[in-house]
Amino acid sequence: MVFLRRNKKIKEAAYVLFNKIVAQARDPHFYETWKVADTLDGRFDLIILHMALVINRLEADGEDKKIALLIRFLQEVLFDNMDMSLREMGVGDMSVGKKVKAMAEACYGRIAAYKKAIRSEDIKGNLAVSLSRNIYREKMTDDDILAQLAAYTQQQVDVLNSQSSQDLLLAQFSFGEIS
Repeated sequence: MVFLRRNKKIKEAAYVLFNKIVAQARDPHFYETWKVADTLDGRFDLIILHMALVINRLEADGEDKKIALLIRFLQEVLFDNMDMSLREMGVGDMSVGKKVKAMAEACYGRIAAYKKAIRSEDIKGNLAVSLSRNIYREKMTDDDILAQLAAYTQQQVDVLNSQSSQDLLLAQFSFGEIS
């Protein structure tokens, strides 16, 4: 029974983390100032960016069973949310699975690209490339806006790295301000 209660707390933390990720990704600044497309794809891409930032931070502490479980639950919450959103949009039962699978593949690819950029020697340069490809779909022509979003992303890495794993496990963390 103790195992189930412990897992329940971690699963609850995953829901809270996911809600914080979504809230951050929905900040109007992304859409109004940094010209991210205010579409289903644009919102999805920002959620995945912030998910990648949180997962990167969680993985920084190495192999920990609680952290691994939190990451797994966080991803489950994301995919459950995708499934529910597609159904609410009227996508038929027969095609929901295919669409969620395609979104999952995109999600994992983007998370891998962001983690690689974050962990590279040229963080800002590699982040700019990843953001251009994934957030703007290589349609951003304003290098200043792209540089601002890359700087914001690097700032979030620093803010998350300054917080303890325990804060993340308890979902008592915060993102940095958007400016």
